[in-house]
Amino acid sequence: MSQWKLIRSAGWDGAFPKEDPKGRWLHLVFDAESAGNVLSLSVLEDLRTTLARVVEHDGIQAVIVSSAKDDYFCSGADLEIIESADNPDDVFRQCREVQDMFGLLGGFQVPSFCVINGVCLGGGLELALGCSSRIVVNSPKTRLGLPEVNLGILPGFGGTVRLTRLLGLRKALSWILTGARMPAKAAFKQGVADAMIAPEGFRQSALKLIDQQSQSQMQSFNKRRQQLKSGLLNKIVDGTPFGRNYVSKEAMKGIRKKTAGKLPAPEKALEVAVNAASGKLASCLEKEALEISKLVTGSISKNLVHIFKNSERARRGDTSDPQGDWSDSDSLVVLGAGTMGSGVASVALQKGVAVRLRDISVESLKKGLSYIGKQIHQRFRKKRMTREQRDETLSRLTYGKELHGLATAGCVLEAVVERMDVKQSVLADLASRLPESAIFATNTSALSVTLIQKGSPVADRVVGLHFFNPVPLMPLVEVIPGEHTSPETVGKALALARKLGKYPVIAKDSPGFLVNRVLTPYLLAASRLLLSGVPGAHIDNVARKHGLPMGPFRLMDEVGLDVGVEVQQTLHAAFGSRYQASNLLSDMVQKGWLGKKSGAGFYRHRGSQSSWNNELQIPPNSQTGNSSRLDSDQIVNALIDPMVDEASRCLAEGVVSDAGMLDLAMIMGTGFPPHLGGLLKDADQQGLSLVVDRLEKAHGAGDPRTPCPQLTQRAENGRNFHEET
Repeated sequence: MSQWKLIRSAGWDGAFPKEDPKGRWLHLVFDAESAGNVLSLSVLEDLRTTLARVVEHDGIQAVIVSSAKDDYFCSGADLEIIESADNPDDVFRQCREVQDMFGLLGGFQVPSFCVINGVCLGGGLELALGCSSRIVVNSPKTRLGLPEVNLGILPGFGGTVRLTRLLGLRKALSWILTGARMPAKAAFKQGVADAMIAPEGFRQSALKLIDQQSQSQMQSFNKRRQQLKSGLLNKIVDGTPFGRNYVSKEAMKGIRKKTAGKLPAPEKALEVAVNAASGKLASCLEKEALEISKLVTGSISKNLVHIFKNSERARRGDTSDPQGDWSDSDSLVVLGAGTMGSGVASVALQKGVAVRLRDISVESLKKGLSYIGKQIHQRFRKKRMTREQRDETLSRLTYGKELHGLATAGCVLEAVVERMDVKQSVLADLASRLPESAIFATNTSALSVTLIQKGSPVADRVVGLHFFNPVPLMPLVEVIPGEHTSPETVGKALALARKLGKYPVIAKDSPGFLVNRVLTPYLLAASRLLLSGVPGAHIDNVARKHGLPMGPFRLMDEVGLDVGVEVQQTLHAAFGSRYQASNLLSDMVQKGWLGKKSGAGFYRHRGSQSSWNNELQIPPNSQTGNSSRLDSDQIVNALIDPMVDEASRCLAEGVVSDAGMLDLAMIMGTGFPPHLGGLLKDADQQGLSLVVDRLEKAHGAGDPRTPCPQLTQRAENGRNFHEET
């Protein structure tokens, strides 16, 4: 059965229009079996067959393309198409066929109108761009965008070319290079949409508008497009080699600054868009298909799709996840107005959650409120919210020294000092007043959730919610059930994290949980390299060039060396010699060198400037003289291999459900390079036998870590972490 319905009528009601005796309009209604109207290979074939039937309908005044679904026009192409692509020639041919097919929509003898309600992304927007005109429904659910660069490719169904020719080079690049999801108003204002209608009765409103435009041969739509592209600047940019070259160079600077040359897709998308601004349509489309055929068959796009699919699992939840709801009427009570507490409060407010911020210190409360105010005002200043939205957001915040707001609380989250006795005391004080529908979340980064909830009458409603600093920027939240935590509590914690726009990953209640446990070997390895004679600043630069957001020593300075010592000691006590650390960090802490917060650590920090701390003395007897001559690949392997080993142990112990979630956690919690697909995906692609061999050689040279038996077994059996299913 076709997933496209071709219906001749004058009006329509849902997927099945009412009959029109005059038969002026031909409705092409998209109603795929998938919830998001995904463009699978079968859907595209159905469209091809359906379009061939359009010519059978004589006497029509317009073709109307729409969706039978209320929330989706089309969420884009099926990711399976990207994952299965392995032959560039086949991809090129398929893209050219789809480009031509979408081009048919605008090549009828009568105008074609695309009515967009709900999500319209990727291939869905490319389909809409093929039509003569686009009408958007001004609903919060309507979002338009070309997110392909985030998947390591470019819009290859004609979108890069057609959007550039529609909007002009400058405006088009703001869509193509960012992958941003634009609301209906932005799409209309910039000219992607020719008209915007209210959501109430939008189908009938669209028909009235289409009737007017088709009868006047779309004069008003065309006039508006010309006006939007008029102006001297647009003429210079799109009409002269100098203008196009200038925009291209500036855009490339921004791309290189963001990607460090690790991601080819934005650069190729820029190249195709610049070509589209002046070239002939046919040759430009051919260039677009050629470039995507190279990108989609490469490893980077496969890796980014791997991360995207796992991020969607975290964002939407698996069927196996504990179920729970976060009600719109639920408020959040945050105990502690420090860095973490104020960060969580700020994010919650911006997501529409009412917040009560409590701190027993007036000074801490003032600092927290100042931070929240700056965060929200910054969004207003950058025009990401209106003045009314800003005021409404701030109105959801109450604060004080007293513990109020419990009656409507869906969650009470503590972000107090990282001490077991203090957290247990907070829970004990709260237990009798916690509403039955509310959960208690601890933001601990290392303490046992089971010990925190021990002996509490509400132990079943206690769960760990480990946010990462800075909270507004870091997308990961570790959800840690304690021994007594109920599935319902876990479900509500997951729902809250998703409400806040975060990506939750469930981690076992064990020392270091997941991210800190896997990250610490990276920091220990860096210290060993430093003590063996490799310059610290060089190690940091190598890590940065590999794609990490910052090197290990800058990271330790950022977190605080005192915190690092505490974490290392905790993990050493739990797991023994493989977390054995030198006295380097503890000696630095004794000197008062705590990192950025004290002005000195591995670096000297002066405002925004920093330089290596030359007062740092490396014991001469620790320098071998050989390690200083390690090349960049050897340094990277020395840093990353211990992380792979520890990650393998976490999988074996059930700390995390699977390798995909572990990869996601390391990317979103540490900034591990996404283009590598994640820690374990990268190890798979290198070859696990090579990783094991390097770990064994390092152990032979004095590293206390021995390869994980499960990792060794995988390597011997030729099995990867990500087995094909």
